[in-house]
Amino acid sequence: MNKLSYGLLSLLSTEPMTGYDLTSKINRFWRSTHSAIYPLLSELEENKYIEFILKKQDGKPDKKIYNLTVQGKEFLHKWFTSETSDAVVRDEMTLKLYCIQYMDTESVEKLLNELETRYKKKIKEYKSSIEKIRLKFCENPKAVPPFGAYILTQRVLNEAILDLKWCDWVRNVYNNNYLNFSEQNFEDEGR
Repeated sequence: MNKLSYGLLSLLSTEPMTGYDLTSKINRFWRSTHSAIYPLLSELEENKYIEFILKKQDGKPDKKIYNLTVQGKEFLHKWFTSETSDAVVRDEMTLKLYCIQYMDTESVEKLLNELETRYKKKIKEYKSSIEKIRLKFCENPKAVPPFGAYILTQRVLNEAILDLKWCDWVRNVYNNNYLNFSEQNFEDEGR
């Protein structure tokens, strides 16, 4: 089983979903496509980890709504309690920033503005997601609280807030003669 399969099982542990829903939600954690996810759903179904019901739609093909089976829950539990691998990071922005000292001020400013815009957008999205989670739970307090979704969304919100502050710090260090960077520490500036 690849890790994406475990991710799909993890998402299905919260509620039944379509392949489209799964693709949308998994992309918050792991970049993937429909063409990668649908074969995995078939494999998970063959292994009896998930099942689906067909929902009729007018003028469209029937919709498959996937759900975790008892066997799938047991399999998910084994994965959850196994040792976790280190995260694989592929961050183009990190590579760009590694060579910042060779770039002109205008290019650096453009990149930092791009980053700030990205982080502000993420902060807005994550705050909205947290509010939706709260509202969903308030609407049905007897439902199992979406605690996993809440803590993970809070995590990425905190990371985006910190990234935005870090971006401001980079701009400050760069604009104040970055050649003396050894004297300026992000942690010392009230992180």
